[in-house]
Amino acid sequence: MKKYKVELREGVFINEILINDEVFQEEKCDYTLRERKEQIDSLIDWISETDRQSDLILMKEDLKYLINCKDEYIFSSISTNEYILKEDNLKRFNKICKEILELHKTN
Repeated sequence: MKKYKVELREGVFINEILINDEVFQEEKCDYTLRERKEQIDSLIDWISETDRQSDLILMKEDLKYLINCKDEYIFSSISTNEYILKEDNLKRFNKICKEILELHKTN
């Protein structure tokens, strides 16, 4: 299985390739790369601001999940509260990396 290394520096890098911002800005990909700790901080802020009980429950579950993970970077869905981590679902993580690299090539 191919290994993918992801990083956030001055942009998204996959295997040392800087991904064209258009892939994410134009929502060609269903996921964005985030720092796990940054996502945890965002969830804490959102939890403190929400009035909807259903949202609160989902965000707390997400927060517990992310706190217990070790990955530095995660893929976060742009349309749901789904997170893809290398440590939990390597096959799916790699599939997303491959898709992003292919989208990058076409831009």
